[in-house]
Amino acid sequence: MKNIFDILKNSWEKHPFPVIMGCAIAFRALAIIFAKGYGMHDDHFCVIEVAQGWLYGSREWFLTNHPIRSLVYPGLHYLLFGALEKLQVYDPQIKMYIVRFFHAAYSLITVYFGYKTALCITDKKTANIVGLLLAIFWLFPFMAVRNLIEFVCIPPMIIGVYLIYKNPKIKGGAIFFSGICFGLAFALRFQTLSMAGIIGLLLLIKKEWKPVLYYSCGFLLSSFSIQGMSDWIGYGRPFASFIGYLLYNTENPYAFTTGPWYQYIGLLIAVFIPPVSLLLLFGFLRTWKKLPYIFWPTVAFLILHSIFPNKQERFILPVIPFVLMLSVIGWQEFVLKSGYWCKRPGLVKGLWGWFWIFNILLLCICSITYSKKARVETLSYLSHKTDVQGIIIESRDDAPPPAPLFYLGKSVPVFYAQPSKTVENLKREIDSSGTLPNYVVFLDGKNIGARIKKMNGFCGTLMFEQEIRPSFIDWLLYVMNPRHNVNQTSFVYKCAP
Repeated sequence: MKNIFDILKNSWEKHPFPVIMGCAIAFRALAIIFAKGYGMHDDHFCVIEVAQGWLYGSREWFLTNHPIRSLVYPGLHYLLFGALEKLQVYDPQIKMYIVRFFHAAYSLITVYFGYKTALCITDKKTANIVGLLLAIFWLFPFMAVRNLIEFVCIPPMIIGVYLIYKNPKIKGGAIFFSGICFGLAFALRFQTLSMAGIIGLLLLIKKEWKPVLYYSCGFLLSSFSIQGMSDWIGYGRPFASFIGYLLYNTENPYAFTTGPWYQYIGLLIAVFIPPVSLLLLFGFLRTWKKLPYIFWPTVAFLILHSIFPNKQERFILPVIPFVLMLSVIGWQEFVLKSGYWCKRPGLVKGLWGWFWIFNILLLCICSITYSKKARVETLSYLSHKTDVQGIIIESRDDAPPPAPLFYLGKSVPVFYAQPSKTVENLKREIDSSGTLPNYVVFLDGKNIGARIKKMNGFCGTLMFEQEIRPSFIDWLLYVMNPRHNVNQTSFVYKCAP
């Protein structure tokens, strides 16, 4: 065991970059294999379901006069799923293994260019820590295989920042391609426009006339070619979804989850593992003058989201790597200059030790977490049944979680039965579809006997098929907050002929 640690230590000291990339690849490979399912609503229903629906012939998003969704990212999945089906790959789980593989490989761009950027702006020892954290910060491998545009937009921004800092003097070619990268990020996540805009403003303040022209041209070329043209083709107007998105959020700022202005500050403190997180965020604040092209765009992004009433944790994912980078750089440089911390190296090591222990523990758990397992496996189980005509999803709640029908692998009618829906209304829905459902899924097992008896009126005798439990993390989240983490056990029944 000692020899293994000696080998690892020697490799880290002599060849840190291969170690960093090796760690990034290893944990992302675990996530590809084990971190199945989806993390939040949007990363599945606004990407995967939409793309597969288009293959089924759905016109979702195209029939509205006020589009608010970019077609770029779901469109890429539409093309991928179409290509896979041409190759006779129809199994939804196999499709998602491939999707997770591409996303994991793509996320390595963040690690590579984040490390290269750190080498440009700080000493090698600190850059090594930055690189390792970008590789194995506890949240990153799990998020790397999710379909969240908030995380997918990060690699082009990392490249854009690297192109700014790779030379002591900003050059036209580099800053032009930086603009292209931020234009791509904008096409993926509209809110990144705040970061791109602040970079342009800083160039203006510093009177970098040619660089700001090159940067603006790169951004406009990229954003129009990708976002403008895709909206023009899909919606009939350039930037239709961006304009619609702005108008919708301006008119409906309280339509979704809201929170206080300081919510994201608390979130950063929690995510970066306290009490070390407090020291790291202090380090972040110290970089305002040294690294303006990262610090001020990041701060602008956080301020924008803190002011806006609608708040969700995923909204600040695009800047988490940047906050982490600057936090480590600012803190490490402060420690080297601080008489207090220089006299207490044991305390510094102890704090980092605490951080790494918890980080690795969370990393190992998250990298293999099957999120929304019961929902996904229920439909995956039914996808292997050749006789599915229709499905009733019965719930004790009036607002049951939407079913991830992508994993069913086929297009069949799905009906929801909840307390607020009368028997007559449900029967009317079924009759109007012209299809009699032959499977019933019960969400949660409470009072299931009475609920089965009620469903017998639609399907005759129900025969038990399968019980599908949530993953441990899903169950734990449900126990902690059942209102916002609806992860119940599913019970699958078949209607007897």
